[in-house]
Parts: sequence; C-alpha cells; structure tokens
Amino acid sequence: MHCAVPNGKTRPDGKTDKGDTLGNKTIRLSVATLGMWVRRLLLTIALGAALVLGPAVRADLNYRAEITGAEDSELADLLEKISELKTLEDKPPVSEEALRRRADRDLGRLADAAHSLGYWDAEFSYDINTGTDPAKVTVTVEPGPLYHVGSIQVLGTDGQPLSIPKDEKKLPLKPGDPARTAPVVAAETALLAAFGNSGHPFAKGRTAALRSTKTRK
Repeated sequence: MHCAVPNGKTRPDGKTDKGDTLGNKTIRLSVATLGMWVRRLLLTIALGAALVLGPAVRADLNYRAEITGAEDSELADLLEKISELKTLEDKPPVSEEALRRRADRDLGRLADAAHSLGYWDAEFSYDINTGTDPAKVTVTVEPGPLYHVGSIQVLGTDGQPLSIPKDEKKLPLKPGDPARTAPVVAAETALLAAFGNSGHPFAKGRTAALRSTKTRK
C-alpha cells in the first residue's frame, strides 16, 4: 500500500523537517492497527467464554428409579421391563421438567402392562426427589385385585348368544382363568376358527366375538 506524505515544514535554518509529518502518519497507522487487534482479542475472549459456559447450561439430570407395591413377581418383572424410567436411566433428561414428562408417559405404559396380566383396577403414581444425587424417582403401584373370567359368551349379529362349537375345550381361556389380555385375544381367534370349521366360513367377517365377564377372586 502506498501513502502520499505531505511536504514537510521549513525550519529556520532553511532545512525541511519531514520527520514530524512522517512520524504523525506512522502514529495514526499504529493506532488503527492496535484497535483492530483489540477487537479481535475481545472477540476471542467472548468465544472462549461461550465455549466454557455452554456445557454447564445443558447439564443432564441423573436419576435412579424404583417401582414399589407390586407383590406379584410376574407383574413386578413386567413393570421393570416396560418402564422407560428404568430402561432409560442411562439416558438422563436435561431437566426436572423433562424427567416429569418421562414419568407421566410411563404411567400409561405401566397401566397397560398391569391390565394385560388381569389387574384391571391397577393405579400408578410417582414422586420425584431432586434433593439427592442422583435424583430419586419412586413409582408406586396399587394393583388391586386380580380379575378372573366368569363366563364366555359368543354373540351373533342380532346380539343373541350362539352355541359355542365343540372345539371350546381347546380354547386357551376358560371360566376361572385370570382375565389376561393375551389369552382373551387367543381365545377369540380360536373361536372364529372353530366357527369356520363348523360350517360358518364367514364368521370372521361377521360380528362374532368373544366377551368375558370378569369377577374378582
């Protein structure tokens, strides 16, 4: 870069003094350069602070979950397997609010699991204690009574009971069994197949269905 330097002043001795003018010009360039360095330094410090503070703002909330109240070992094992609070312990949420959302979702999953084993009155609640490290989540289940099948009825399209085919003895469900979801669905499938084999090939396409009366035992 080329800069035009003004003519210097004439001294009393007749010599021209160009040093002051050149010196002033040099000082002005140095101040501009120094300002640019300062701005770069401040920007570097700001970026460094952001990098240091960033992870601290996004700290995860470590926790441990416990499910209590299920005396039936089969129910207890199923709840442990189906609970996201338990299976996602190694993936902690970012905040207490996120942990509560996870717990809220879990209540519906746990209720469905209890119903599948015949605990149709099961109720669930949870408590979160963030005063410990890690935080503690306690899920409490009140399973209620285990329901059992009272009777099996097959209804026709007119709502009237139909005679159950002779294959009834082969059904995976009978009166007195726990009213669990899997056997109920399997019994419905077996009944439809039995009707098909006994001269009702369109039973599946009609409204034949399995209904069970659940009684407490």
